[in-house]
Amino acid sequence: MLKIFGFNKKEKVSIQELAVVYTKTLFEVIELGFTEIIEFVNDNRKFEESPNLKLEDTNWFLMIVFAANNHSLSNHFDDEVVHRLHHASLNELIGFFDMEEDLVRDMFLDYEEFFKEQYSEDISIEKAMAKSIFVKYNLNEFQGDLLKNQNEPNPVFLQELTDLMSNFIWNWSDYLAKYKVN
Repeated sequence: MLKIFGFNKKEKVSIQELAVVYTKTLFEVIELGFTEIIEFVNDNRKFEESPNLKLEDTNWFLMIVFAANNHSLSNHFDDEVVHRLHHASLNELIGFFDMEEDLVRDMFLDYEEFFKEQYSEDISIEKAMAKSIFVKYNLNEFQGDLLKNQNEPNPVFLQELTDLMSNFIWNWSDYLAKYKVN
């Protein structure tokens, strides 16, 4: 009855709790979905030969997905929450890698900058993710000469990959309908 009048009780969650859920969920989605991305790219008929991506090639993909999702945080939170969530999720991410903390931090910040270069206001986050994958996995090398010389992804391939990337974007609308970040 309270929902009828616009009142609803949202569960409160701290930034640290959110960072753990956010990071863990993105890891799970990446772990489950990267195989589909590999199959899509390797079996794609738009390439002259298969890029032969392997499951071990997941780190670039993981960084692109995290950079894209962190890029969209400012669409849902004020600057202070974005900064705190970014820092807390980066600390969670550091625990995933078996590398020095500073090295992981620098690598992640580099990927965020790289993603910003791929993203512009006239394209979606998903398309910027697809372009990032195209560049990082050097997929241009597997295209026909015309597109290879233009250094542009096949538009059909790019759109199909863009559609797949929508599965790797955190759904803040649903989450924030149930939880309030404090």
